Formats: sequence, structure tokens, C-alpha cells
Amino acid sequence: MNKILEKLEVIISYRSNRLASSNKIVFYLFRIITFTAEWWMFLFYGLILLLINKVVGYECIKMGLIAYSIHYPIYYVIKNNVKRQRPFVNNLNIKCLVAPPDKYSFPSGHSSASTISTLIILFFFSGMELLIIWPVLAGLSRVILGVHFISDALFGIFLGYICFYISYIIWSVI
Repeated sequence: MNKILEKLEVIISYRSNRLASSNKIVFYLFRIITFTAEWWMFLFYGLILLLINKVVGYECIKMGLIAYSIHYPIYYVIKNNVKRQRPFVNNLNIKCLVAPPDKYSFPSGHSSASTISTLIILFFFSGMELLIIWPVLAGLSRVILGVHFISDALFGIFLGYICFYISYIIWSVI
């Protein structure tokens, strides 16, 4: 069963990757989405939130610092223990369309980072529920750009949720 899922992931990765490698509009769209999901972009979003509402923006940044302080060590340990090769390494038909930030694929840091940022923003600002699509698009962008498998992105979203939840608990008692 495991081999079937692996083959399915390669097929999904290859077909998704072909979208961006054969269409410049798709490539640039998902390249922009990937850029918005860099972990350090939370600092930029935090500054914008401070301009919108100083008190709430400060609390967003505080929760974000807690969440990312929890996230990075967990992410780093998982990534460097699982050591899953990126899709383009063993599948020559999959093109790496952006420079990956590190050697290994699992989990997707862009997916987890965008999930953390999204959940923090949604927690503090109502009326932005459509933002929930952002982590899905960020994960999809990583698959389309050839640097992650779909399970890397899905686990990244899960990891982001767990880190947000833990940071919420810590934030609520300090």
C-alpha cells in the first residue's frame, strides 16, 4: 500500500509541476504565493497589523513569536530525521522551479508557516475567513514548483495548526 501512495504522490507532483513549467502565468502566480509563505514574512504582516491596531497587532506578534519559537525546533528535528528527498531528486521529470531553502522535503515549512500566520490573523481579526485558503495555496505552490510532495504540504499544515494551538495556550496564560 505504501508503494501505491508513493507512486500517486509522484504522479500528482509531476502533473502539478508541469502546470508551472509549461505556463509562465501559473509559474509566477505560484512563485508569488510561495514568497508570501516564507516564515520571516510574519514580521512584515505583524508590522501591518500594528498599523491597523497597535494593541491587537502587538498581541499578534507576541503569539507569532511564541508559535515560531515552538515551530522551528520541531520542524528542524523532523526534517533532519526523516530526510525525505525532494521530488526532483529521484524523479527527473519533475523540475525544481525555485531554490529550496534546504536539502530535505518533509515537512513543508511554507505550509506550516502560512498556517501559523493565518490562524493568528483569524484569531485576532474577524471577517477574514477567506484567508483560510492561503495555507492550502502555499502548500500547493510548493508541489507545483517541484520542491515538495503533497504529503509534505499536508503535514506542514498540520504542524502549523499544532504549533498555533500550543502557542495559543501559552499566550493565554502569559
